[in-house]
Amino acid sequence: MEQEKCWYVLKTRPRQEKAVRNLLEEYGIGNFLPTRMEEHVYVNRRKKTIEVPLMISTCFMLCVPEQRFSIVNSLKYKTELMTDRFTNSSMVIPNRQMEDFMRAVAMKDTALVQVDILEGDRVMVSEGEFSGMEGVVAKINGRRHFVITLSNLTAFALQIPLSYLKKIK
Repeated sequence: MEQEKCWYVLKTRPRQEKAVRNLLEEYGIGNFLPTRMEEHVYVNRRKKTIEVPLMISTCFMLCVPEQRFSIVNSLKYKTELMTDRFTNSSMVIPNRQMEDFMRAVAMKDTALVQVDILEGDRVMVSEGEFSGMEGVVAKINGRRHFVITLSNLTAFALQIPLSYLKKIK
């Protein structure tokens, strides 16, 4: 019987996130490193576009629970599994939340929310490319946003048309 794989949060040293991701790929282990492209201008006015992690010192690893420690110990970079402060065990991100987070990171532009939804309402997206995603409506800088949270680890805000949202009771 094959055990289900879980998403674990790896903490790395700063600026080693991409190297850890590449090593996990080399080992054939599922992983996700949320990144964005950023343009850097150097002293000599030379411009270069580089890939920058969205979350410093953080990478996500997909594996069966029994393998998580052996994988972390086999990496040549200093990494550790992030622990959940409530259960004091390795932090596990539910597959559904991780899929929603990966879709949100991949999204570039979204439409502006213009209608009334109360701050703190739990909602689900009913239309568009985020269909099925669940989250909470939050107020950020006076504008309404849809916020996705990953098990007390981080939050990601999107601007989605209110007509796409349904309140969850």
